[in-house]
Amino acid sequence: MLTKHGALWYDNYSMDNNNKVNDNENMPVAVDGDGEVAERANAPAPEASHELIRAQTCAEVQEPIIREYDAGQEYDGMRGGFASVKGNRVYRSDNRLVWIVLVVMCIMCIAVGVCSSLLTAHFMRKGEQPTFINVNGEIQQNVAAVVAARKPSVVEITCGGSRGSGIVMKRDGNNVYVMTNAHLLEQYVSIKRKPGVRFYGEDTYYEATVAGYVEYYDVAVLVIAYDTKYSVYDLDGSEYFSPNNGYAEGDYVVSIGNAMSMGIASYHGIISRESELLECNNLFNVGGKKNVPVTRTTAVINAGMSGGGVFDMKGNLVGMGTYRMSNSAGVDEEGVTDADVEDTGFFVPISVLYPIYKSILADANGGEASVFPLTVKKSDTSRIGWIGLPMGFNCEYKNGELKVVTRDQNAPSDKVQVGDVIVAVGDSDVSDNICDTIGAFLSYRRSGGGKALRLTLLRDGERVSVTFEEYGYAV
Repeated sequence: MLTKHGALWYDNYSMDNNNKVNDNENMPVAVDGDGEVAERANAPAPEASHELIRAQTCAEVQEPIIREYDAGQEYDGMRGGFASVKGNRVYRSDNRLVWIVLVVMCIMCIAVGVCSSLLTAHFMRKGEQPTFINVNGEIQQNVAAVVAARKPSVVEITCGGSRGSGIVMKRDGNNVYVMTNAHLLEQYVSIKRKPGVRFYGEDTYYEATVAGYVEYYDVAVLVIAYDTKYSVYDLDGSEYFSPNNGYAEGDYVVSIGNAMSMGIASYHGIISRESELLECNNLFNVGGKKNVPVTRTTAVINAGMSGGGVFDMKGNLVGMGTYRMSNSAGVDEEGVTDADVEDTGFFVPISVLYPIYKSILADANGGEASVFPLTVKKSDTSRIGWIGLPMGFNCEYKNGELKVVTRDQNAPSDKVQVGDVIVAVGDSDVSDNICDTIGAFLSYRRSGGGKALRLTLLRDGERVSVTFEEYGYAV
């Protein structure tokens, strides 16, 4: 007989609590719902020529059904397939047809997936999304993570005697777009010598086509028709390339570039000055000086790192390394009277870089791209600077506010007046960051396809909105 105790069934022994049989051997024990321990007593072993098959119903405890058969006898009801027990009969269901159908369906799914992947890769080749960077660790760990994630996005560039760096922005089909400094293309501008690009982890320089450049802000874009050996990350179109990627003085950054033309290397430092104007020479033998908006950093930007990337601790592209400062008064041990100033580099900030990059792609004529025509210079009466606008008036920062200081005779007096304070350019508020202000204007172009340029002015304590239809949003 079978008796239920806790969760186990036992047969052929007594479960009387007053007359349990002790088992001297190690037997498993079970704990029932009340926490009692059930022990199995010594039970007689079944005869060698017999085996028990027991069935139990779910609804209630019934007398177990016992079917006896010889151990050496082959029982057809238990071979292959799925076996079920009902009453005193064992049923067999053949599943060979089921397996055949499953195999055929799997093969069809694999074939469809492979074909879809091949078609997608053929018609729309894109780079991968940049690697996410965990910023919860120590600063040393964050720097290492940024270097590992963004180093493959920086390339080496050569053009005649010039050596520099570039930032891989995106893949469009089999074309890879690289952003770099325009000053590396001097021989392209003068004698149409095409630049070469060497990608991360590769040995060969591949010939590139110049999509366009902007001399004043020293930005250019190259296009390379090449299937790279390693992944190309689409910084363009991701959150890591945005004019809104702000930063503050004291923030850590990493500069990555072709340091001393000896290969891609990385350095870290801080933002030492968020926004300023830097005086430098015009490019391509134009002559004269210009003032450009830059961010100062202690991250190394030495010879060969022009065009390389500057990234924050989240992996956001915050600028492109472009300038370094030399001190002609310094003298080294060999008597050379020209030495780099230590811990002082400058990069084109993302707020300026982003709209110029987009303008170059919009033109893509291989030459100078048109941008919003600003005149920028330092001022003796302002710690921030002076901006001349093409609509017929000039502005200067006074106590952190961008104020209209002069107006051309041809400028309509009903639109802008001397003394007005510009508080917004389009949807961008004006702050004392001159880089952000210049970038907001550069987002517009003459005959641009977007919304017309709208300036919000503060006049006699009231806000006034004026619109210039000839300039449209172009980013």
